Amino acid sequence: MKINAVTHGALRILMICVDGEAITLPEMASRLGMPEARVIRSCNALARAGLLVGRRGRGGGYRLGRPAAKISVLSVIDLFEPEDDMRICGRADTRACDSCPLAGVCADAYRAMRDELAAISVADILIDHDHAQALKSA
Repeated sequence: MKINAVTHGALRILMICVDGEAITLPEMASRLGMPEARVIRSCNALARAGLLVGRRGRGGGYRLGRPAAKISVLSVIDLFEPEDDMRICGRADTRACDSCPLAGVCADAYRAMRDELAAISVADILIDHDHAQALKSA
């Protein structure tokens, strides 16, 4: 699996918004080394999904829309990545795939990957593991 740059950036945005202090778009772009246009697109999508809450004006910026422990990595990936069914052969006629052992194995692997990503939260992927533990027990 390979995630695109926008998905990667969105996950990193959520990781720095975990402290509860509002972070402005220019500050995010600077701290993450990302183009501001990508930060804006990502924040807009994350806000539409309820994962970020934005506030304009003095003291404004973005904060998490829910606790980091309640945001799965899979939910973020699903916002930004096209559905990937892992069909390996690329055949236009998928009827043959129904009886193909390789297709079944790939489908099982895909489900296992999604299950694993659904079980991982933004709190789990924080670099400061002490902070992550505090968020989980809060």
